[in-house]
Amino acid sequence: MRSFTNQKLIARQSRLARYATFGGLAVLLGSLFLSFNTDNILIAYVALIVGFALSYVGSIMANRFIREPRGDHALERALKGFDNKHQLYNFVLPVSHVLLTPAGLLVFRIKSNDGAVRFDGAKWRAPFRLTSFFGGRGREPLGDPIRELGADIARLKQFLGAKMENAPLVPVDGYVVFTDPKVQLDVHEANVPVVIADNLKETLRKSKRGAPLSPPLAEQVQKILDEIAHEKTT
Repeated sequence: MRSFTNQKLIARQSRLARYATFGGLAVLLGSLFLSFNTDNILIAYVALIVGFALSYVGSIMANRFIREPRGDHALERALKGFDNKHQLYNFVLPVSHVLLTPAGLLVFRIKSNDGAVRFDGAKWRAPFRLTSFFGGRGREPLGDPIRELGADIARLKQFLGAKMENAPLVPVDGYVVFTDPKVQLDVHEANVPVVIADNLKETLRKSKRGAPLSPPLAEQVQKILDEIAHEKTT
């Protein structure tokens, strides 16, 4: 399998994560000192809110772009062994992770949550931990991974539609992938595959997908994606 990763974007986002995290902690420390003087109490409260927000955003960014298992690394390890007809694009296209396969495109919606994660067919649930705000342990809110995946698929289809007239002939499907090995999934009645990264390759091999793309169509799709990957990774 070939892999293309936008290392420039990762480096830039990693720097921003550090700036936001340490900047937020500095603002929080400043709010503490300001609170000692009652004349500055309003400014102290504002600084407290700003500091919490910066630290939280920084820790979420660090979780996505610094902390292991990072999404691109987890996918590369999980998909290792596929032939070069499979190409993985990380942070290159309008959605973060896309796999080109002989039968079309797969979008991976990465989630790094650990602990118990449940889906009952209608609502997602995961435990909330206040201590996850700081120290690089911030977690992006679980949200609704299935809805987010659907939005990613729609965005990729729109992108292809702007690049090629026969884009509707290219199947675009997707998976929700949890990368933390400590996650405990309890998923029922999901209308898309929801898997742990370690099980992704086996799930893909067992899945029944459509016929391979025609050689001209496959070549056209790969050319479009490779041109963008070359631009973003060189």
